[in-house]
Amino acid sequence: MCVIVLYMKTATVREVQHHLNDVLAWVARGEEVQITRRNKPVAKLVATFTENVAAPLPDFAGRSRAIWGEKPTRKPLSATIIEERGERL
Repeated sequence: MCVIVLYMKTATVREVQHHLNDVLAWVARGEEVQITRRNKPVAKLVATFTENVAAPLPDFAGRSRAIWGEKPTRKPLSATIIEERGERL
């Protein structure tokens, strides 16, 4: 059995007050920082987002080919979708 232990940086409330730029630099590098008061955890700082990560776009054309095949119909795709869904009244 393999156990992986990840260590989180810790800082006291006072250290955060006096060295906020350093703590924010840690967080910007992707580290999580646990903030303690009287040796008890009170908060955790984590980055709000990751840069340069784009959400993958859905493959609409591939999905339509999988549903209706390679040969397009004579009517617009939107009309075919409406027919497949049926009437919603």
